[in-house]
Amino acid sequence: MAKIVWMGVGGVALALLVSPWLSEPSSRPAAEPPRESLAPSAAPEPLAPVPFEPTRSPVVVAPPVPGGPSIAPVSEPGAGEAPRPWPRSTQARRKLPEQRQRIVDALRADYSTPLARRDAVLTAFLASGDSQAPWTEQARTALASWRTTIETEVLPVRAEPPRCYAAGCVSHVTFPDAASYEVARQRVAGLALSGVGPHLQLPPEYLPSGEVAVSWAVLPPEPM
Repeated sequence: MAKIVWMGVGGVALALLVSPWLSEPSSRPAAEPPRESLAPSAAPEPLAPVPFEPTRSPVVVAPPVPGGPSIAPVSEPGAGEAPRPWPRSTQARRKLPEQRQRIVDALRADYSTPLARRDAVLTAFLASGDSQAPWTEQARTALASWRTTIETEVLPVRAEPPRCYAAGCVSHVTFPDAASYEVARQRVAGLALSGVGPHLQLPPEYLPSGEVAVSWAVLPPEPM
């Protein structure tokens, strides 16, 4: 009987010692959930190379010279291309008449001022000598038509009678102001003068009065 009592007392004591330990939370960290293995992503496929195309330079067009050789538009060669020769037209290979060649040379030469160019061209006309050839009548008519067109579309101008030389006929015209001259100047390229060769307007002179003096010229027709 005494043995049973001691066994009961011992069991109660053991329960008292174990109870606090069971009630305390565990000091060991909870096991982390297993991480998913991340497989390395596949590398993107390389893009196909885009072929490089060189940018071409804009088309370059040489300004025409009255009575001179006509120049065809030429594109500058692009990168990696061999330069192409400048084309020459049939007219460029044909020799110009001597008098017209002198006018063309005077127009193309280098000068310090526009008025120096004008004076050089007028000197070339004068040096060719006076002329009363049959074509000069058509040249006078063409210059009169030129004046009529400007006076109809812009305003009246003061013009001297034309003087004709072997190289062409010239008329000196005075505009009342710079604004009217500029409007008239823009119409020169569109003029259609029959019975004569190329027509040209020489550089203007701006006078102290506000007027603008300019020389108009028509060249002889092309020889047949």
